[in-house]
Amino acid sequence: MTAFKRTLSALAVSACLMPAAATHAGEVEVLHWWTAGGEARAAAALKEMMEEQGHTWKDFAVAGGGGEAAMTVLKTRAVSGNPPAAAQIKGLDIREWAKLGFLTSLDDVAASEAGTSWCRR
Repeated sequence: MTAFKRTLSALAVSACLMPAAATHAGEVEVLHWWTAGGEARAAAALKEMMEEQGHTWKDFAVAGGGGEAAMTVLKTRAVSGNPPAAAQIKGLDIREWAKLGFLTSLDDVAASEAGTSWCRR
């Protein structure tokens, strides 16, 4: 899997990590650092997919630093009790967020979607 596909997958998965109350159609604030070229097109594709499902994508792009600035903003927002509904988190950083209790389990979603196309890719 290419780095681009891994990052795209990470953002898509993190969009699924929203609390259950936020998964109903509505506004979804998405923090990411995909602000240039192909990255921006990838974010636009995710936005389109979310909007096709009835959600409103509220873009919260933080440019610069390869995501470092975005992670600083995310930590500030999360610690203050105002995290975005979804955030781009890469690599092993996701473990830190899990330890802090900010992630939602996808076990029920995975079980209900067993055998569908997304889990066969």
